[in-house]
Amino acid sequence: MNIADRIQYLRKQNGYSQEELADKVGVSRQAVSKWESEQSTPDLEKVIIMSELFEVTTDYILKGIEPVSTTNRKTIRTLYVGFALIFAIIAGIWSFAANRFNYDEIILITLAGGVVGFGIALIVQVIGGMISNKNQ
Repeated sequence: MNIADRIQYLRKQNGYSQEELADKVGVSRQAVSKWESEQSTPDLEKVIIMSELFEVTTDYILKGIEPVSTTNRKTIRTLYVGFALIFAIIAGIWSFAANRFNYDEIILITLAGGVVGFGIALIVQVIGGMISNKNQ
């Protein structure tokens, strides 16, 4: 896959028309068309803008080099939200079932459970990062 194919692939993956990509990058639709048909290549400044827009590295756009880390922001966000929700739900159910707490205490215990879950997600991420760095 060459740079023209990667630009077209990323554009389509993100649901942009050539005109929408052109507006976001600050060029004409014809410029995007020329990039995708290998009639020209984008300036480095435009490659940087596209890398931020598509959330990929400039190396990926220019050379097709995938980043070493396969973890993306959505995966990390899902990890944190998942752990926080699981621990909050467990804490809320436990405190409600214990039948010893007022409703305001149950809410605080549920929030504390979410914070604990968030902390555990951070620990899991750090340990996972250390393990993946050892394997490289």
